[in-house]
Amino acid sequence: MKKQHIVVRVRRPDGLVLDFRLPKDVTHAIKVSPQTDWFERLRGGLIVAPMAPYVGKGHTAFFIGRIERVYYSGRQLKRFTRSQFLLPDVWREQDLLESFTFLRHDHAWLNRLYIKDDLRYWYHDANSRILTKIRDWHCKVVYRRFQSGRQGLIPNF
Repeated sequence: MKKQHIVVRVRRPDGLVLDFRLPKDVTHAIKVSPQTDWFERLRGGLIVAPMAPYVGKGHTAFFIGRIERVYYSGRQLKRFTRSQFLLPDVWREQDLLESFTFLRHDHAWLNRLYIKDDLRYWYHDANSRILTKIRDWHCKVVYRRFQSGRQGLIPNF
């Protein structure tokens, strides 16, 4: 029997929709929880996910996406979200600063700017065009480093 993973379909602020596996700690918490409606509760929430492969601590770009769907899948997805997420009823009730304080975690300063900018999008439907250009450049640099072969890393995208 194929192993079933919990997968979330995430919409990025630029409109692109991607599937990610939830990390093991979140998956385990959902499976042992007495609540059975986690899939429904997560839909509409915000979650931190990578935009590019991991090439070292603080070297990949992150985004805040909205969870569109949660489901089980036997596919071997190599993309994982981070463990920081906000349920829909939580992020809609608290202000942007409270959400940012929770989601920024221990990320690098540039990723914190990306996270704040994405939260601005989800709260007020406004993004910084300059920061979007910087993030695109950041992702291209990460992909180049990843594909250079010197890292010897396993791809997650």
